[in-house]
Amino acid sequence: MKKRLVKNARIVTPEKVFLGNVVIDEKGKIEKITQEKAAGFKGEVIDAKGRYLMPGLVEVHGHLREPGFEDREDVPHGTSAAAAGGFTSILDMPNTKPPTVTVSLLKDKINKIYPKRSFIDYAFFMGVSSDKLDELKKVSAKDIVGVKVFMAGHETVPTTIPDDLTLNKVMDICSKRKILLAVHAEDQWLINYYNREFKKTGRSDAALWSEIRPTTVVASAAARAIALASGYKGFRLYILHMSTPEEFALVAAAKTRGQTVYGELVGYQLSFNTDDYKKYGNKIKVAPAVRSPENQQAVWQLFHDGRIDVLCSEHTPHPRETKSQPDVWKAQSGTPDIQEAMPAAITGWLKKFGKNTLEEGLRRIAIHSSKRPAEIFNLKGKGEIRVGNDADFSIIDTKNHWTVKKEDLFSKCGWSAFEGMKLLGRPIMTFVRGELVYNNGKIVSRANGKWINH
Repeated sequence: MKKRLVKNARIVTPEKVFLGNVVIDEKGKIEKITQEKAAGFKGEVIDAKGRYLMPGLVEVHGHLREPGFEDREDVPHGTSAAAAGGFTSILDMPNTKPPTVTVSLLKDKINKIYPKRSFIDYAFFMGVSSDKLDELKKVSAKDIVGVKVFMAGHETVPTTIPDDLTLNKVMDICSKRKILLAVHAEDQWLINYYNREFKKTGRSDAALWSEIRPTTVVASAAARAIALASGYKGFRLYILHMSTPEEFALVAAAKTRGQTVYGELVGYQLSFNTDDYKKYGNKIKVAPAVRSPENQQAVWQLFHDGRIDVLCSEHTPHPRETKSQPDVWKAQSGTPDIQEAMPAAITGWLKKFGKNTLEEGLRRIAIHSSKRPAEIFNLKGKGEIRVGNDADFSIIDTKNHWTVKKEDLFSKCGWSAFEGMKLLGRPIMTFVRGELVYNNGKIVSRANGKWINH
């Protein structure tokens, strides 16, 4: 690769935003960051024209659906959508068919499914099944960023671990092997209770979903996971897609007690609340469920104040047909949004906190969607626009609104709850290790994403 210079960029770092230039070397690393004029540079010059240069985002919760669910998403489409959204790395989740709960299935992803098919860099979570716990003892800790466990799903499915006895066994193995455990924290027993009670009502509207999965379902599960984790010295617990102030309070309290616990916030909780079911129906049926406007305001404030660890998209594609039908009991949980996540967060931030706070909002995204994910998951060379790091970043447009249209979307599922919305902060260029991957609505490179292993 030839040397490149990105000039006249407003460079976003966790600490500040400043006008400068970034020199990219032949290996795709950031060689130099300077505020001096870039006269006489020998190589390709890209003029950012005063636009913001955002560090490459890390999608820590990506469901790219291969193998088994290629009708919903696949690696080429999903990583194209990611690059179009300013994401330069993705952590792949094990929710596939079959689920990635064995070393053999993990190796298939590493050696067959992702190479030469991903447009961004990637790493993997391994799943866990109650009937295959020994696989956690076999997997190389260097091959994964963590293990994912579902505390809820369906109690009769081996990949759901609703009971503390089995969860303890998983924690014991991960603790001894120094592997991070990521937990989908919902209480299966409470969900069972609410399902029974609400089915008696005969209701099937989308808004019912948030009533079936109230705060008690997530807060009680988070409290249980944190309490169990406290029994293991040095154990690292990551709680996925937290949606309530109560959960974040539990994580904060655990940190004050010396535990290493991280809390993730998903962008759709900032974009949608229970009032939106009337317009979007099951398109915003997600698990955990969207919350009340008051709850949403509270998590916005947590994000504003930096009292979360990670902000991600939790890209979860499903077919349009199943998400558009009206029966909440039949619709699947999840929504695709990796391409829209950063513009949606920027647009929402400006509405909540004012236009003069734009750079503060961009710095928050840089911290919680880039720097902190790279730190937590040990993604070396990622997370910041800094000399020596990979040249992962995007140039974004904060002047012109983007009306989200179906034809703009790269996800294979072909739809978005954001369709028709006007958003600011759309990436116009995305670079992965110095290579221009996405440019003004088009993927312009080969699928050269690399596996980030340890």
